[in-house]
Amino acid sequence: MIIVISGIPGVGKSTIAKRLAEIINAEVIDILEFSLKNKLYQEFDEILNTYIVDENRLFDELKKHIENIKDKDIIIEGNFAHLFPDGDLYFVIKADPNIVYKRLEERGYTYNKIFENIWAMNLEVIEDELEYLRKEYYIFYNNKEEDLPEIINKMVDIIKKKKNK
Repeated sequence: MIIVISGIPGVGKSTIAKRLAEIINAEVIDILEFSLKNKLYQEFDEILNTYIVDENRLFDELKKHIENIKDKDIIIEGNFAHLFPDGDLYFVIKADPNIVYKRLEERGYTYNKIFENIWAMNLEVIEDELEYLRKEYYIFYNNKEEDLPEIINKMVDIIKKKKNK
């Protein structure tokens, strides 16, 4: 099963993906790390302070990589992971904008980059893209460390139900 975890920076995608992977024995693929490692980007945009990833090449290489993984579920996580077309299950992680602001500020994000990400979360850009792609998805709010066990338990239940269909 290919599980996709997406959301803006600072909502806890990586933490959730790693903890979920330990429970369900899955391999985690950070989609941005994978694209950088395999040079699947066109350029670094100085103005937007981000890499411009070649999605077609990225998804082709990701599919090849996944084909070589046997007997394990795959968790693909990242800001734009939801655009991967071949996921079986999609999770969107969100958090209170004030909490996201603090988390991103602590990471050294500029005010403009923080604003851009919170704006995208509040306008539900990821959800709109998933709906356009006709993907079923589940939303979880991760505001504090204490939220993680409940989020992960619910994810495990959804995964089990999906596998039993």
